[in-house]
Amino acid sequence: MEFKDCLTEVSGLQYVCDCMKVCSPLGKSQLLHFPFLLSPDAIQRELDRVENQMVFVRENPGAEVALITSLHEVHDISQTIMNLKRMQVLDDIELFELKKFALTSQKILELVRNQSDIRLYDLSKVVKALDPEDSKIEHFYIYSVYDSELEPLRKQAQQTDDADERERLNWEIAQVEDRVRRKLSEMLHPYWESLQKNQQEIAALDLLNAKAQMAAEWHLCKPEISFESTSYTRIFHPEIKHILQERGADFQAIDILMEKKPCLITGANMSGKTVLLKSLNLAQHLFQFGFYVPAERARIVPVEEVSCVIDDRQTEQKGLSSFAVEILNINKIIERTKQGRHLLVLVDELARTTNPDEGRSIVNAFVMMMDKYEVMSLVSTHYSGVAAHCRRLRVKGLMMNKITDDITPKNLNRFMDYSLVETTSDEVPTEALTIARIFHADEEFLKLAGK
Repeated sequence: MEFKDCLTEVSGLQYVCDCMKVCSPLGKSQLLHFPFLLSPDAIQRELDRVENQMVFVRENPGAEVALITSLHEVHDISQTIMNLKRMQVLDDIELFELKKFALTSQKILELVRNQSDIRLYDLSKVVKALDPEDSKIEHFYIYSVYDSELEPLRKQAQQTDDADERERLNWEIAQVEDRVRRKLSEMLHPYWESLQKNQQEIAALDLLNAKAQMAAEWHLCKPEISFESTSYTRIFHPEIKHILQERGADFQAIDILMEKKPCLITGANMSGKTVLLKSLNLAQHLFQFGFYVPAERARIVPVEEVSCVIDDRQTEQKGLSSFAVEILNINKIIERTKQGRHLLVLVDELARTTNPDEGRSIVNAFVMMMDKYEVMSLVSTHYSGVAAHCRRLRVKGLMMNKITDDITPKNLNRFMDYSLVETTSDEVPTEALTIARIFHADEEFLKLAGK
């Protein structure tokens, strides 16, 4: 699985992608094709590389601007390198691409020479071959110094008034230039691997620098790798936080601990349960794509897969109700659990579209399955009376002592406490009628509902 495969599936990941300050086409391709890391060692290496890049930028503030400028100048010349590998005779455009890339690569090499995570080959011989006059100008021309026959032929062609003679001279010039291109291509052939390696290293550097910038600007934290439990201090969802800030509202970051067993979360509608699950889904993916995560502190268990059942997008499967799709997804989770795969399971309002008695039974059975197989799982529910053995958390919800006359649907979040508290009760909060009154529901309707 690659980063691009998760963009439409993980809430907030497309926002992260759009905000990434990746400079080059190589870096963007590296981001989209970056793998979901399964090995703790691989995750740690990538996180350490991001940290090293942050240190490098902090200790070399002037170099960062020059680096970003150089990265913007890098283009993908993979096809030209492949043609060089195959010993094809390169044309002027391809030779120009090689010259420009080699010059830029040399500039980046000088900037990151002391950055141990980036290992660029010295391409000074490529530059010398394509820039024999040492102009450092990013264009390519068959210079006369390449072949002693060129300069006299070119002078004769410029000086003659005879059209037939000029055509003959230009034909001779073209023959010599073709010979030069062939010699240059043969001379540069041994460097194709160095050029290819530098493309890969520059792509990695571009992505690392973008990850480092995002970590610094968004105040993300470097997560620790855990093998027993996942915990976050003040986890937040960057996209939702940004939306709230644009509306003049604050995002309440949450603390949470998850162990290798199920946990049931209860809370009224609009109490932030869905946002929490989306935040956990995003953070786990960012962690395993080698990003810092949106929290003050984090310790995270790597998993083989995140199984997230949050909304009805998959009802696009024709002929299936949302409940049918939900059951198919739940069954898939159980199948993978029984196969021994290490999962993080996040389920929002399981069986919410069926009747309460059956819904409660389904939630109860699913929690029992997660407990039996020791799966790190978070299940939110509205159902009371779920008797299965599990840890239970409740969203604090409305702060009744702080509600004032100016409360409206737009500022409701100011009167909500989204933090989680441990509870042993299997009862769920009953705040629906209170929220209905805040939304100025019909009074007669409210009286009937309250009976």
